[in-house]
Amino acid sequence: MNNTETLKELYPKINSILGELDNEIKISTKKIRKEYNSIITEEKIKLIKLICDGEKLNYNEIINKYLSQKERKNLNEVIDTIEIKKEDLLDTVIINDKMYFFENKEKGNIFDPNSKQVGVYKNGKHILFI
Repeated sequence: MNNTETLKELYPKINSILGELDNEIKISTKKIRKEYNSIITEEKIKLIKLICDGEKLNYNEIINKYLSQKERKNLNEVIDTIEIKKEDLLDTVIINDKMYFFENKEKGNIFDPNSKQVGVYKNGKHILFI
């Protein structure tokens, strides 16, 4: 008999703790979802910026076309935090009517469209292995 009274007293305490835990999980899930969406939007903007710079496209037109209304609303906040590293990109050059990609730096590699190294960029010149 005594055990049942103790169990009856524990039941509201357990429910209270579970309710608090459920609220914490909901709050944490919302924060994680918001942070995740922010990261995804930031990566989309970086990609669009890189593509627009590389392909000489209109950045604003592409942003309006491919980002959702909600993403565009938060665009200014996200743009301030973005730092795009240009050194990660390869430049292009056409040699003998073929397009190649190269690292625009001293002793940078030159690649064919299949990502095979075919030369070196040295002293401002493209030197292909023959």
